Amino acid sequence: MIILAGHLKTAPELVEDLAATLRGLVEPTLKEDGCLNYHFAIYDPAAGTVLVFERWRDEAALATHLAQPAVTAVLGGWAERIDVSGVRKFDASNERGFMD
Repeated sequence: MIILAGHLKTAPELVEDLAATLRGLVEPTLKEDGCLNYHFAIYDPAAGTVLVFERWRDEAALATHLAQPAVTAVLGGWAERIDVSGVRKFDASNERGFMD
């Protein structure tokens, strides 16, 4: 399993637009093969940060997602206005319940 988690950063005056754009990807992405979770939320509007949490079955499913036209359009359209360095990718192989 692949997990993407962290914060995207943009200018504070753009954070609402960025969050709305990302929310537009949620419904179709959740229907993609291999998508387990796909969520965004504004974390700190004054700092321009958006929380990112994604879970994918495997690297191939994530790669397919990242190649989708809607995703490449968002990433390309926002490329100069977002900092993705706060988002990290994790490999997870021992998933279990919170209390386990």
